[in-house]
Amino acid sequence: MLFPDEIRSSGVRADPTEIAGLRVVTRRWLAKLPLSEDQRQDILLASYEALANAVEHAYAPDDAHGTLDYEATYLPNEGEVVVRVVDHGSWHDAVDSDARRSRGHGLTLIRNLASDVQVSAGPKGTVVEMRWVLEETDRAENDRAGDELSSHDAS
Repeated sequence: MLFPDEIRSSGVRADPTEIAGLRVVTRRWLAKLPLSEDQRQDILLASYEALANAVEHAYAPDDAHGTLDYEATYLPNEGEVVVRVVDHGSWHDAVDSDARRSRGHGLTLIRNLASDVQVSAGPKGTVVEMRWVLEETDRAENDRAGDELSSHDAS
């Protein structure tokens, strides 16, 4: 079985409606990968949280020009899924003080859901890279799928 390798979206408007669309695309993409349902949900939730953080914290609320880039890549040989969210803004706190009191746990959530998380902030924006190592049962299924492809290639 062939699996879609990646999703790439550049210059996405940093708007809740736009990132909701990326969530739908990601959900459909993940459904095609040899992952457990728990891993699909972890990847979907962490990815959306990183996107929401970029929308909420990288740009001022009245900045209609803020954009972000989103990549989700399936690496079958490495047994990993990698998701990168890149914004081109600069950090600021959420505007609503009530929201700040009950929130602020996004990166903690992401770190608890992913196998590895790297956050690189700089003057030209922030990159959040999340990695998930496939569970052994998922890797075995992927190996079997690869064997089937190899046997088809030989004929």
